[in-house]
Parts: sequence; C-alpha cells; structure tokens
Amino acid sequence: MSPRALRSTLFLGLAALSAPAYAADFAACFTLTPGLSWSNGDETLTIDKARFTGQDAIRVTSAGGGIGTASYYDASGRQFLGQERYGIAAWGGDASRPVMTETYNPAPTFPAQATPGARFVVDGKGERTHHVEETVEPLAYEGFSDYTFVGFEDVQVEIGGAARTFKDTCHVSATFEDNRMEAWYAAGFGRIRFERYLGDDLLMRNEIEAIHAE
Repeated sequence: MSPRALRSTLFLGLAALSAPAYAADFAACFTLTPGLSWSNGDETLTIDKARFTGQDAIRVTSAGGGIGTASYYDASGRQFLGQERYGIAAWGGDASRPVMTETYNPAPTFPAQATPGARFVVDGKGERTHHVEETVEPLAYEGFSDYTFVGFEDVQVEIGGAARTFKDTCHVSATFEDNRMEAWYAAGFGRIRFERYLGDDLLMRNEIEAIHAE
C-alpha cells in the first residue's frame, strides 16, 4: 500500500471512531403517520389526513373521558395549527359537531433542529370561535412554552403484553412556575409518554399501552 493510500485509510478509520454512535433526527420525532391509532389508557388517538382552515393538515383525534378533540398539525408535525373541541351537554353541543374551534397564527412550533441541552420557546397566538354562542375572542397559547431538549432516548414499554422499544425518541422538558412536564415523542406516533410534576411531586403519568392500527 502506498504512503498516500495508507494515510487515507488511517484518516477514514479515525473519522469513524470520532463519529457519533447514532445520527438521530430531532425533527423526525414529531412526524405523524396517517393510519396510526393507539391509546395510553386515558384516551385513544387516531391520526389521519384532513383539511383545516383551507390547508392540508394532519389530524390527531382524541376520544376519552366523554370529551372529543381534534388537533391539527402541519405536514412536519412540529407546527400546531389549531384544535376543534367537540360537544358535551355542558357546552350545549353534540359529539358530531365542534363546539369550539381554536386557530393559531403564528402557530406554536417546535424547531426543526436541536441538540441535547438546547432551550427553545413554543408559543403562539390566534383566536377561539365558540360556535354555540357565536362569539370570537383572541387566544393566547396556553401550553408550556419554555422547553429544554433533554436528549434522544430509547423508551421501553409493554404493548399488549409484549415488550416494545421506541428508538431515539426526543425527550423534552418544560417548566412554568412550580409546574414541570416531561414528554417523549416518537416518530410517527407523536407524544408516547407524558409526566406532570408540581415541584418534585408527580401529579400524573401516562404512556402508550396499546396500538390499534399501524
């Protein structure tokens, strides 16, 4: 082997040793796959394609606890376009037509790229239309906004009595006053694990428990 070829071989070998063990993709964690349906014990979520405010969108329909919602995202799954809340008796509606529609512009959006430890803000403004009362009012995003990307993590869960590992999920943490939430997002599924804390006390926790269509 010539000296030049030897130097090239050594260079490539050193490059391989210094490369990351994996090349996980932050943006991929937030993708949503139409046709998927799964539940976390409290609610069942179904993902499909839809139209929202005149544009193509990905819809995540949630049913549980007597309340139905449809959340709409852009094609990347990172931009929250808005939500429809379906009727229950207390709201004067029915389960087939939205009682409230919330739209955002600018929309709360997760960044396309982030490295572990990075901080970012998820915020937005819009309007809420109450279809029964026929009112429209300004709307400020009420979710957590001050986020930290903790890192890529493998999440192990039990699905239908069998172990399953979701590789390279995105673990994010967000705080508001004494409240903190921890969430794990998996490609295609969205948020598969969620924890809510008050100080150091765990208030609630849920995670994916069953997959109905994949």
